[in-house]
Amino acid sequence: KIITMTGFFFLTDEIDLSWCLGATWRCTPSEAIGIWSFIVFYSTLVVVTPLHLMLTRTEAASTSSTTTAAAVTTSRRRQSSSSSSGSSNDELKLLCLLLVYFFTFTAGCLIWALAGIRSVHPIQNWVIQLAGSVIMLICTVLFVTVHIDMGDNWSPVPEQKEKHRLVTHGTFRFARHPMYAVFLWAAIGTFLATLNWLFAWIVSGLVGFVLHRIKTEEDILINLFGDQYLEYRRKVSALGPPWQFLGYDKEMVSSSLSSQRNEQQQIRAGYTSID
Repeated sequence: KIITMTGFFFLTDEIDLSWCLGATWRCTPSEAIGIWSFIVFYSTLVVVTPLHLMLTRTEAASTSSTTTAAAVTTSRRRQSSSSSSGSSNDELKLLCLLLVYFFTFTAGCLIWALAGIRSVHPIQNWVIQLAGSVIMLICTVLFVTVHIDMGDNWSPVPEQKEKHRLVTHGTFRFARHPMYAVFLWAAIGTFLATLNWLFAWIVSGLVGFVLHRIKTEEDILINLFGDQYLEYRRKVSALGPPWQFLGYDKEMVSSSLSSQRNEQQQIRAGYTSID
Protein backbone atom coordinates (compact mmCIF):
# COMPACT_ATOMS: atom_id res chain seq x y z
CA LYS A 1 0.00 0.00 0.00
CA ILE A 2 2.85 2.37 0.82
CA ILE A 3 4.42 1.76 -2.60
CA THR A 4 1.06 2.32 -4.31
CA MET A 5 0.42 5.60 -2.51
CA THR A 6 3.90 6.94 -3.23
CA GLY A 7 3.15 6.49 -6.91
CA PHE A 8 0.62 9.31 -6.63
CA PHE A 9 2.87 11.76 -4.81
CA PHE A 10 3.62 13.54 -8.11
CA LEU A 11 0.07 14.95 -7.84
CA THR A 12 1.24 17.13 -4.95
CA ASP A 13 4.41 18.39 -6.67
CA GLU A 14 4.43 22.08 -7.45
CA ILE A 15 4.21 23.01 -11.14
CA ASP A 16 4.05 26.25 -13.10
CA LEU A 17 1.24 28.55 -11.90
CA SER A 18 -0.02 29.04 -15.45
CA TRP A 19 -1.43 25.48 -15.43
CA CYS A 20 -3.85 26.63 -12.72
CA LEU A 21 -4.62 29.96 -14.44
CA GLY A 22 -3.56 31.81 -11.30
CA ALA A 23 -6.60 30.55 -9.39
CA THR A 24 -4.58 29.06 -6.54
CA TRP A 25 -1.74 29.85 -4.16
CA ARG A 26 0.23 26.69 -5.06
CA CYS A 27 -0.27 24.94 -8.37
CA THR A 28 -0.08 21.14 -8.36
CA PRO A 29 -1.26 18.54 -10.92
CA SER A 30 -4.31 17.69 -8.80
CA GLU A 31 -5.10 21.39 -8.44
CA ALA A 32 -4.79 21.94 -12.20
CA ILE A 33 -6.99 18.91 -12.96
CA GLY A 34 -9.66 20.22 -10.58
CA ILE A 35 -9.66 23.71 -12.08
CA TRP A 36 -9.74 22.44 -15.68
CA SER A 37 -12.53 19.96 -14.94
CA PHE A 38 -14.50 22.91 -13.58
CA ILE A 39 -13.78 24.91 -16.75
CA VAL A 40 -14.64 22.01 -19.07
CA PHE A 41 -18.06 21.42 -17.50
CA TYR A 42 -19.21 25.04 -17.55
CA SER A 43 -17.72 25.61 -21.00
CA THR A 44 -19.76 22.63 -22.21
CA LEU A 45 -22.84 24.17 -20.61
CA VAL A 46 -22.23 27.51 -22.34
CA VAL A 47 -21.66 25.87 -25.74
CA VAL A 48 -24.28 23.09 -25.75
CA THR A 49 -27.18 25.17 -24.37
CA PRO A 50 -27.34 27.84 -27.13
CA LEU A 51 -26.50 25.23 -29.77
CA HIS A 52 -29.45 23.05 -28.73
CA LEU A 53 -31.66 26.14 -28.54
CA MET A 54 -30.69 27.11 -32.09
CA LEU A 55 -31.42 23.61 -33.38
CA THR A 56 -34.83 23.38 -31.68
CA ARG A 57 -35.86 26.86 -32.83
CA THR A 58 -34.85 26.05 -36.40
CA GLU A 59 -36.85 22.82 -36.31
CA ALA A 60 -39.87 24.58 -34.83
CA ALA A 61 -39.73 27.34 -37.44
CA SER A 62 -39.64 24.82 -40.27
CA THR A 63 -42.85 23.15 -39.05
CA SER A 64 -45.31 25.74 -37.78
CA SER A 65 -44.02 28.61 -35.70
CA THR A 66 -47.34 30.42 -35.39
CA THR A 67 -49.12 27.43 -33.90
CA THR A 68 -46.28 26.90 -31.45
CA ALA A 69 -46.36 30.53 -30.37
CA ALA A 70 -50.10 30.38 -29.87
CA ALA A 71 -49.84 27.18 -27.85
CA VAL A 72 -47.07 28.59 -25.68
CA THR A 73 -49.00 31.82 -25.10
CA THR A 74 -52.13 29.90 -24.17
CA SER A 75 -50.24 27.62 -21.77
CA ARG A 76 -48.55 30.58 -20.10
CA ARG A 77 -51.89 32.33 -19.65
CA ARG A 78 -53.31 29.19 -18.07
CA GLN A 79 -50.32 28.93 -15.78
CA SER A 80 -50.52 32.56 -14.72
CA SER A 81 -54.26 32.37 -14.07
CA SER A 82 -54.07 29.09 -12.17
CA SER A 83 -51.11 29.95 -9.98
CA SER A 84 -51.60 33.69 -9.43
CA SER A 85 -52.56 33.22 -5.78
CA GLY A 86 -49.23 31.81 -4.64
CA SER A 87 -46.95 33.41 -7.22
CA SER A 88 -46.48 36.66 -5.31
CA ASN A 89 -45.21 34.84 -2.21
CA ASP A 90 -42.88 32.69 -4.30
CA GLU A 91 -41.52 35.73 -6.11
CA LEU A 92 -40.90 37.50 -2.79
CA LYS A 93 -39.01 34.49 -1.44
CA LEU A 94 -36.99 34.26 -4.64
CA LEU A 95 -36.14 37.96 -4.46
CA CYS A 96 -34.93 37.62 -0.87
CA LEU A 97 -32.78 34.61 -1.80
CA LEU A 98 -31.31 36.48 -4.76
CA LEU A 99 -30.41 39.43 -2.56
CA VAL A 100 -28.68 37.15 -0.05
CA TYR A 101 -26.90 35.36 -2.91
CA PHE A 102 -25.57 38.50 -4.58
CA PHE A 103 -24.53 40.19 -1.33
CA THR A 104 -22.66 37.05 -0.28
CA PHE A 105 -21.08 36.75 -3.73
CA THR A 106 -19.93 40.39 -3.58
CA ALA A 107 -18.55 39.89 -0.08
CA GLY A 108 -16.65 36.78 -1.23
CA CYS A 109 -15.09 38.68 -4.13
CA LEU A 110 -14.01 41.48 -1.78
CA ILE A 111 -12.49 38.96 0.63
CA TRP A 112 -10.57 37.36 -2.25
CA ALA A 113 -9.32 40.75 -3.48
CA LEU A 114 -8.32 42.07 -0.05
CA ALA A 115 -7.16 38.94 1.80
CA GLY A 116 -5.85 36.87 -1.09
CA ILE A 117 -6.67 33.51 -2.63
CA ARG A 118 -6.14 31.56 0.60
CA SER A 119 -9.17 33.27 2.11
CA VAL A 120 -11.47 31.45 -0.32
CA HIS A 121 -9.27 28.43 -1.05
CA PRO A 122 -7.49 27.66 2.23
CA ILE A 123 -6.52 23.99 1.73
CA GLN A 124 -5.42 21.49 -0.90
CA ASN A 125 -6.09 17.75 -0.87
CA TRP A 126 -5.31 15.73 -3.96
CA VAL A 127 -7.64 12.85 -3.07
CA ILE A 128 -10.65 15.11 -2.58
CA GLN A 129 -9.84 17.21 -5.63
CA LEU A 130 -9.44 14.19 -7.89
CA ALA A 131 -12.77 12.83 -6.63
CA GLY A 132 -14.36 16.18 -7.44
CA SER A 133 -12.76 16.14 -10.89
CA VAL A 134 -14.26 12.71 -11.59
CA ILE A 135 -17.69 14.03 -10.56
CA MET A 136 -17.27 17.00 -12.91
CA LEU A 137 -16.28 14.70 -15.78
CA ILE A 138 -19.31 12.49 -15.21
CA CYS A 139 -21.55 15.57 -15.00
CA THR A 140 -20.18 16.84 -18.31
CA VAL A 141 -21.04 13.56 -20.06
CA LEU A 142 -24.48 13.39 -18.42
CA PHE A 143 -25.26 16.99 -19.32
CA VAL A 144 -24.76 16.29 -23.01
CA THR A 145 -26.65 12.99 -22.69
CA VAL A 146 -29.68 14.71 -21.14
CA HIS A 147 -29.80 17.19 -24.03
CA ILE A 148 -29.72 14.29 -26.49
CA ASP A 149 -32.47 12.44 -24.58
CA MET A 150 -34.74 15.52 -24.53
CA GLY A 151 -34.34 16.37 -28.20
CA ASP A 152 -37.03 18.79 -29.40
CA ASN A 153 -38.75 18.69 -26.01
CA TRP A 154 -36.04 20.84 -24.42
CA SER A 155 -36.61 24.52 -23.78
CA PRO A 156 -34.59 27.07 -21.76
CA VAL A 157 -37.78 28.18 -20.01
CA PRO A 158 -40.71 26.13 -18.68
CA GLU A 159 -43.27 26.07 -21.49
CA GLN A 160 -45.62 23.85 -23.48
CA LYS A 161 -44.30 22.98 -26.92
CA GLU A 162 -46.38 22.18 -29.99
CA LYS A 163 -45.36 18.52 -30.23
CA HIS A 164 -44.61 18.01 -26.58
CA ARG A 165 -44.11 14.38 -25.58
CA LEU A 166 -43.30 12.78 -22.27
CA VAL A 167 -39.66 11.66 -22.15
CA THR A 168 -39.07 8.67 -19.86
CA HIS A 169 -36.14 6.91 -21.55
CA GLY A 170 -32.39 7.25 -21.06
CA THR A 171 -31.42 9.44 -18.12
CA PHE A 172 -35.10 10.08 -17.40
CA ARG A 173 -35.40 6.52 -16.08
CA PHE A 174 -33.43 7.62 -13.02
CA ALA A 175 -34.66 11.19 -12.46
CA ARG A 176 -37.59 13.24 -13.74
CA HIS A 177 -35.33 16.29 -13.98
CA PRO A 178 -31.92 14.77 -14.74
CA MET A 179 -30.43 18.05 -15.96
CA TYR A 180 -31.17 19.71 -12.63
CA ALA A 181 -29.70 16.70 -10.85
CA VAL A 182 -26.55 17.18 -12.95
CA PHE A 183 -26.35 20.83 -11.83
CA LEU A 184 -26.74 19.76 -8.21
CA TRP A 185 -23.97 17.19 -8.46
CA ALA A 186 -21.81 19.66 -10.41
CA ALA A 187 -22.07 22.18 -7.58
CA ILE A 188 -20.75 19.54 -5.18
CA GLY A 189 -18.10 18.53 -7.69
CA THR A 190 -17.05 22.16 -8.11
CA PHE A 191 -16.39 22.53 -4.41
CA LEU A 192 -14.52 19.22 -4.16
CA ALA A 193 -12.47 19.75 -7.33
CA THR A 194 -11.38 23.30 -6.49
CA LEU A 195 -11.83 23.41 -2.69
CA ASN A 196 -12.78 27.02 -3.33
CA TRP A 197 -15.92 27.96 -1.42
CA LEU A 198 -16.49 31.07 -3.56
CA PHE A 199 -16.58 29.04 -6.78
CA ALA A 200 -19.02 26.64 -5.13
CA TRP A 201 -21.20 29.52 -3.93
CA ILE A 202 -21.30 31.06 -7.39
CA VAL A 203 -22.57 27.87 -9.05
CA SER A 204 -25.00 27.22 -6.19
CA GLY A 205 -26.97 30.19 -7.48
CA LEU A 206 -27.56 28.26 -10.71
CA VAL A 207 -28.72 25.24 -8.70
CA GLY A 208 -31.15 27.33 -6.66
CA PHE A 209 -32.55 28.92 -9.82
CA VAL A 210 -33.22 25.65 -11.64
CA LEU A 211 -34.66 23.89 -8.59
CA HIS A 212 -37.11 26.77 -8.22
CA ARG A 213 -38.46 25.90 -11.69
CA ILE A 214 -39.37 22.30 -10.85
CA LYS A 215 -42.87 23.07 -9.58
CA THR A 216 -43.71 25.18 -12.64
CA GLU A 217 -42.48 22.49 -15.00
CA GLU A 218 -44.36 19.76 -13.19
CA ASP A 219 -47.60 21.76 -13.34
CA ILE A 220 -47.17 22.02 -17.11
CA LEU A 221 -46.45 18.31 -17.45
CA ILE A 222 -49.42 17.33 -15.30
CA ASN A 223 -51.71 19.55 -17.39
CA LEU A 224 -50.29 18.04 -20.58
CA PHE A 225 -50.11 14.35 -19.71
CA GLY A 226 -52.37 13.98 -16.67
CA ASP A 227 -52.38 10.52 -15.11
CA GLN A 228 -49.59 9.34 -17.42
CA TYR A 229 -47.18 11.82 -15.85
CA LEU A 230 -48.51 11.21 -12.34
CA GLU A 231 -47.82 7.49 -12.73
CA TYR A 232 -44.30 8.25 -14.00
CA ARG A 233 -43.88 10.69 -11.13
CA ARG A 234 -44.74 8.04 -8.56
CA LYS A 235 -42.11 5.68 -9.98
CA VAL A 236 -39.20 8.09 -10.56
CA SER A 237 -37.75 10.65 -8.16
CA ALA A 238 -37.40 14.26 -9.26
CA LEU A 239 -33.62 14.42 -8.85
CA GLY A 240 -32.77 10.76 -8.32
CA PRO A 241 -30.99 9.31 -5.31
CA PRO A 242 -30.06 10.54 -2.77
CA TRP A 243 -32.05 13.77 -3.19
CA GLN A 244 -35.53 12.50 -2.31
CA PHE A 245 -35.33 14.34 1.04
CA LEU A 246 -35.41 17.73 -0.74
CA GLY A 247 -39.20 17.46 -0.99
CA TYR A 248 -39.76 17.46 -4.76
CA ASP A 249 -41.53 14.09 -4.71
CA LYS A 250 -44.62 15.09 -2.74
CA GLU A 251 -47.93 13.76 -4.05
CA MET A 252 -49.56 15.89 -6.76
CA VAL A 253 -52.86 15.55 -8.63
CA SER A 254 -53.97 16.55 -12.12
CA SER A 255 -55.97 19.73 -12.59
CA SER A 256 -59.11 17.78 -13.53
CA LEU A 257 -58.89 15.61 -10.43
CA SER A 258 -58.16 18.66 -8.31
CA SER A 259 -61.25 20.46 -9.64
CA GLN A 260 -63.37 17.39 -8.93
CA ARG A 261 -62.14 17.33 -5.35
CA ASN A 262 -62.89 21.04 -4.97
CA GLU A 263 -66.43 20.49 -6.26
CA GLN A 264 -66.91 17.61 -3.82
CA GLN A 265 -65.70 19.76 -0.96
CA GLN A 266 -68.08 22.57 -1.97
CA ILE A 267 -70.98 20.11 -2.15
CA ARG A 268 -70.11 18.73 1.29
CA ALA A 269 -69.87 22.27 2.64
CA GLY A 270 -73.31 23.00 1.16
CA TYR A 271 -74.81 19.93 2.82
CA THR A 272 -73.25 20.96 6.13
CA SER A 273 -74.70 24.46 5.93
CA ILE A 274 -78.17 23.06 5.11
CA ASP A 275 -78.03 20.69 8.07
